[in-house]
Order: sequence, then structure tokens, then C-alpha cells
Amino acid sequence: MDIELLGPMVVRREDGTVATPSAPKRRALLGALAARLNQPVGAEELIELVWEGAAPPTARAALQGHVAALRQQLDDPGLVLGTRGGGYVLEGDVDRVDLVRFSTLCDRAGLLSPGAAARVGTDDPAVPLLRAALDLWRGPALADCGSTLLRERTLPFLTDLRLCALNRLAQGLVLAGRGGELVTELTEAADAHPGRQPLAARLVECLEQAGRGLEARERYERTVARLSGPPGPELRRAGEQLARRTPPDRRFVGRAAELARLHEALAVAARTARPILVTGPAGVGKTGLVQHWAAQRFPESVLHADLRGSDPAGPRRPADVLAGFLTDLGVAPEAVPAGLEERAARYRALLADRRILILLDDAASYRQLAPLLPDRPAPTSTALGPVAVVTSRDRLREVLLHEDALVLPLGPLDAEDARDLLSRGLGPDRPATDPETAAELAELAERCDRLPLALRLASARLAARPDWSPGDLGAELADEQTGLAALAGAGAARGPVGVGAALDRTYRTLPPAAARLFTLLGLYPGAEIDTATAAALADLRPAAARTLLTALDAVHLLAETTPGRYTRRELVRRYAAGQAAALQCEERFGALDRLITHYLELTAPWAGEGGEGGRLPAAWFRREESALRAVVLCAEQYGRTRAAWQLAHRMSLLYERSAEHPDEPVGRDRTRWRTVAEIGLRAAHADRDDAALARLGTDLAVLHVRRAAHRTALEHLDRAAAAADRAGDARLRHHCRSRVAAALVRAGQYDRALPLLTDLVAAARTPATGHLLVRALTDLAELLVLVGSPERALAHADEAVRTATARSADGRPDGGGPDRGRPGEVETVLATHSRARALHALGRREAALSSARLAVALARTVGDATVEARSHGLLADLLLELGRGVEGAEARRREEALVAGER
Repeated sequence: MDIELLGPMVVRREDGTVATPSAPKRRALLGALAARLNQPVGAEELIELVWEGAAPPTARAALQGHVAALRQQLDDPGLVLGTRGGGYVLEGDVDRVDLVRFSTLCDRAGLLSPGAAARVGTDDPAVPLLRAALDLWRGPALADCGSTLLRERTLPFLTDLRLCALNRLAQGLVLAGRGGELVTELTEAADAHPGRQPLAARLVECLEQAGRGLEARERYERTVARLSGPPGPELRRAGEQLARRTPPDRRFVGRAAELARLHEALAVAARTARPILVTGPAGVGKTGLVQHWAAQRFPESVLHADLRGSDPAGPRRPADVLAGFLTDLGVAPEAVPAGLEERAARYRALLADRRILILLDDAASYRQLAPLLPDRPAPTSTALGPVAVVTSRDRLREVLLHEDALVLPLGPLDAEDARDLLSRGLGPDRPATDPETAAELAELAERCDRLPLALRLASARLAARPDWSPGDLGAELADEQTGLAALAGAGAARGPVGVGAALDRTYRTLPPAAARLFTLLGLYPGAEIDTATAAALADLRPAAARTLLTALDAVHLLAETTPGRYTRRELVRRYAAGQAAALQCEERFGALDRLITHYLELTAPWAGEGGEGGRLPAAWFRREESALRAVVLCAEQYGRTRAAWQLAHRMSLLYERSAEHPDEPVGRDRTRWRTVAEIGLRAAHADRDDAALARLGTDLAVLHVRRAAHRTALEHLDRAAAAADRAGDARLRHHCRSRVAAALVRAGQYDRALPLLTDLVAAARTPATGHLLVRALTDLAELLVLVGSPERALAHADEAVRTATARSADGRPDGGGPDRGRPGEVETVLATHSRARALHALGRREAALSSARLAVALARTVGDATVEARSHGLLADLLLELGRGVEGAEARRREEALVAGER
């Protein structure tokens, strides 16, 4: 049985069950005896503690009753409650009571021995003892022990011993180079006991060793400001060490190219006083890079100020920064000028011709920076002067404009350096060179966006959890809801640290309109967005949206990759999604409806059967595919079933078109296509729309043809045709069967396609479906050429040309999509293609060539790049086969130019 007093009082049996006395006085009695394990406690003292100085006349008898009850409850031979003299004693192993074990471990560590000091090196025996002792604490000691008097008498010694243990452990860890491990505990203790200067000194040392020099300096300054007198010797030494440059951060990795660029910029800046501006997103390592570089180039002469540009409390005033700089430069505090201009003039006079680095960290604006920049040297001066290096999350374009700054944009680490930084959390027994571990580290690095802040937090979690693999942490980060919280930790003076906290500080600096747009972008599922889509999402005019997107780009919440197109990192997307989750339902649904409507309007050219009228470039679909897919799912989930199946059908047509190009990855991915089509089919069922069921069923049939699942494809086609019949739409039925037949032809399934196309021609010879005849004849003629029946193919092609020509002359529609040129012209071009191929198959090469040239001429009048490209491609094929290479190459060049322009 164990008695736990370093936190809420708990009595725990060996099997883990809790046996804490329920009566407060019985808990007080047991706590008083356990706190002095193996030491007799007089009855009078126990009565005073249990009844807190207000004992009744019957207290002694009651005490005996409580003792008897405790003896029955303590059924463990390892703990015996006995009578000793005029009192009682609880006897047992010191490990049975955490409070006593804590004191014993502290004693073994030499903490209770006068003159004990930390041993230099990594083998200080006190470190593991004190770490084990402090780990016993679960909260405020003796909480709920039943006696306030007992706590008042016990806590002062315990608290003092705990703080001494923490201080001594910090000394040992700092000497071993591991001070960063204790920052969180020291921060909590120093905040709770602000008068403990040694504790504050240890925190400053540990923060500095953890690479958090800015926080160390701020902590030191705050502590000294609270003192009524000068700092004591330990705090003073910590401040002196902080004032001197420390060695480069041992955790720093990579950045060879950026360091080289800083070295190059230094030579220019020292001659011209042009500031060096290092910009980048939160957590990218701007401060770490500059500090690492400065430690090599300016080991002693550095003025450093955290300008707090991203601090929610607001940036520091330039006048306050100048006061600190003047003091650092040797001006007595009472001699510092009162006004900003006077301080700036004195500051610049002291800097003149002086070789010194001025590090202005986390700048907010040019207005804040201007008084802190050194004067430009005289044109005739050859001396090397001070160098100002500015870091900021903002691009600070005004600094470029007014000061001609030397800009160093900082991005994520490269993949190798990111893995190296992560691997430092694995320890020596988990080699990062193991193939499986290396692959997991690479994936984890990408989930961290290769940002040093995220990578270090992830590395720290791996170090704290030796039983976790990188894959385990990667799986946690992959969680859409909680992944961002996994990259967080307790902070110090500036509040919580972590990716979310860093992004939050940037977000809070945004103007309200930009913050609103950023939040609404959290609803957008894609990685890249253009101005028009952002405007639709936020219900803004494009010009207003562009202004706000530029503001988000300025603080690196977005990145403008090409004019009007913006990307964001995955961690930023998740943060924005978290902000969007707090929107009111009405605002969220309104934005989603606008986004859905926007994509419906964009894909409207693909609303027709077969999608041949579409002019959307393949590059557009490649960029937008993932967002469109997510919008389809979103539309279904939010009950926008009609929009869901409309978008799903148009996407299926785009997938089908992309699949015709082997170099298009979205066309090769059948899983995405299937997911979208099945969502659309579900939405069509929910909408009870037979025409929609016919279209989406055909989409799935075409997909299954691509997958070579022909039986499944024909089953979907039969259901689609039945739905078209229920809808009473003969044209739709025809197009369903025509699309599947075309897919079978592309898949080389000629024997399956031929009956379908033959039936389509027969079905199109009725007055009600005569407008479909040209396309049916053309498709059948193309297939007959492929199966070796050129005579029949030519007959069908000739009939198709005659019919199309007549329809064009009559002004009847050709069945193509919107914006397809004058009626009948597209049908005529495609029918002429079929005639040229049939003539070529019959060996009538010159006649075939004439038909191909006619198709090119007709295509130019249609105004459709796809049709014209196909015509040039056919002409190129025939010319090259005839050995007319120059003409064939020219036709091919025109085809490729048209395709490139379209895609």
C-alpha cells in the first residue's frame, strides 16, 4: 500500500485500487503520521493537527478510535501503525510514502548537505536522483488532507526543498548542455515565486541554452525591473552571460545557401548601411538563422532588440528600444535623452564608423524601424560601418522602397536538413539510417511543412517518447482536428509556443477585412486559389479580394506563385480551417454556397452531353481537381444534392478528357474519378432526378471501361439507359450509349463497341432522333476503319458528310456544346475526318489528303481549338505516311501549338 501526499492525498493498494479514508479527520491523522514516517508523533500534537487547535474534551478517545480504524484499513504488512510512548508511529519502507521518498532522494543528491555543488559534465549523479524526486509531484502537496494546519506546517519546508531541487537540477543540466529540458518547469516555478532570484537566473540560463535568447533577455529584464535593489550575484552573472555572445545554436542545421547570401550581403551593407531584411513565415527560423550567423561574424559587438511586431500586445515603441540601445552603448540611464528624435540622433552619433551588428528582430513596420537604422555613410567614406539586420513576418515593402534593403526571403528547410533536425529526437538507440525510420522521418518532415519550429517541436516529442516511432507521431499530426495541437508546447514570457500560437500571433495583426478573408479561406479545400474564387467565397469584388490577398501574402499566410494565384502551407490551411469552424452557421453556409455556385459557373461549358463544348484548359483542371472533388463532397454533405451531381458529372467529363492524355496524372487516377462519380450518383438518387441518374450512371460506365471492368460498365449503362427512358429523353439515352461506345473503342474493345454503335445508327434514323444521326454515322465509320471494313466505313462517312452538310445549310443545330460555331459545322468537320481515314484505309491516299485539307479549312471557321488541332493532327499523320516530311512537320507544329494554347 502506498500513500501519496505530493498532490491530492491518495492511498493506493498494490493492485491500484484507491483506499483513501473518506473522513477528513482520519485523512489528517494518516497524513500527519505518513509525513513523519518511522518517527513517533505525540498524541497532543496529533490532536492539535487533526482538530486544528479546536479539540473537544473527547478528542483523545476519538483519536484512539481513528487510530483503530486506520489499523484495520492499513491491511498491508509493509505499513504498520503502532503505539510509541505517548503517541503513535507509522512504520514502513520510505518508498511507500512519496513525500518521504522525495526527501530521501533530495538527501541522496546532496541537497540537504551544505556546500553541495553541481558536477561539470554529463555524469552528475545528482541529476537522475533529482529528476526522479521532482517527478513524484502531482500538484500542490497535501491537497485535501483534511487539515489546513497540517498543510501550513508542512508546506513551507516542502516547497523550499522542491525549489532547491529544481534549482540544483537546473545547474546540473546546464553544465551538461541540457538546460532546455527544464524550461517549462522553471517557468512555472519562477512565475509562482518571483522573488527567488536563483530560480530566475536558472531560467535565463536554460532559455539561452534552449536557443531562445530573446525570451531569456526578456525574462532577465522583467525580473530585474521588479527588484527594489540591484540583482543578486547569481542573477547578475546570468545577465552578464546573456550580454556576451553565446556559441552558435548546436541545434542549427543546414541553411548553407542562406548563410552564404548573408555573408555576401554583409560586405555591401557595411559600406552602404543598407539594411539586410530577412523575411519569412512564422516558425521558419529567421531569428535562429541570424543569431547563428551573427555569433560567427560579430561574437562581441551586437545590439539586439525584439521589436515584438507580432505580439498581440502591440509592437515596442522605437523610443523604448533606443533607450536600451543607448544604455548598452555606455550612456548612463540618467543621461538618456527624453525625446525620440534626440535619442535617435545620439544613437546614430555613437554608431558612426563603428563595426557593430544591430539585430532588429520581429519588426512590425517601416515606421517602427526608421529611427533604429544607422545613418548612411558619406559618399567619400571608405570605412566599414554598422550593419542592421531586420527580421520580420511581413515583407516590409516600404523598407525596400525607402532604404533599398538587401532582401533574404527564407523558406522551409530542404528535405535532407529537415530529416536531420527531426532525427535528433530519436536518440542513439534509434538510428535514422534505418530505411523504415528514414521513410517515416521524411513523411513527418513534410507534415511539419519542413518548418524549423514545427520540426523542433516534433523532435522534442520524439525525445520525450522513446517508445514512439516517427510514424506514430506522423499519424497524430495527420489528424485533421487535433494534428496542429500536437505541435505545441508550454511557453515562457511570451505565452504558449507552437505552430498554432505562432500563426495566431500573425493572424491577430491582420486588419479585420483581411482576417475575415483568411478565415473564409479555411472553408476552401484546395492548396491553391485564384483571385476570382477567393472573391466568390468572400462575396467581394475581384479588385477588393486581390487587395486582401496581397495583404495575406505580405505576412506569409499565403504565397503568390503566379500573378493572381496563391498557395498556402498545409499547417496554415489547418489553422485557417480552425478559425472557420468558429463561424456562424449562416455565414459558413453562405460562403460554401457561393463557392459551389462559382464552380458551377466555371464548369458550365461542360454541362452538355459529352462535354465536347468545354474550353477549360487541362492545366486548370489539374490545379483545381482536388478542390473541386472536395466541393462535390461538401455539397453532398450539406444537402446541396443538385449542385453535387451537376459538379460530379462535369468533373467526370473532365476526368474522361484528361484520361486521353497519358501525361495527365488526374486522368490516370481512377480512384478519384470513381469517388466523385459515386458521390454524384448518390446525390442524383437523393434528388430523384432520372436524367441525372442517366448521366452519372454513364460516367461510371465509362470509368469501368477504363478499368477494363466491361461487365460492370455495361450494367451501369443499362441502368443509365433505363433512367433516360424514365426521363423521356431519347437524346440523353443516345448520348449515354454513345459515350460508353466511344470509351470501348478507346479501350480497344471493338467487338463490344460495334453492336452499340450499329444500334445507335439505327435508333437515330427516326424523325425524333434524326439530329443524332451524323454523330452516330461518324462514330461507326471510325470504328469500321479500325476493324478492317473501310468500304462500309466510307459509305457511312459519305452519308454523314451529306447529312451534316444538309443540316448546316438548313441551319439545324449540330448537337455540340455551347460556343461551338455555326450549326452543323462541327459535325461536318468530324464526318470529314472519318471520310479521310476511310479513303486512306482503301489506299486512296490523295483523296484522303484532300479530305483532310478540307477538314482543316472547315475547322478554322468553327472557332474551336480542339477541333482545329484534331484536323491538323489528321493531316500531319497522312502527310508523314506519304513521306512529305516538311509539310507533315508543319501540320504537327500547328497541332501542338493549338493543344498547348488550349491546355
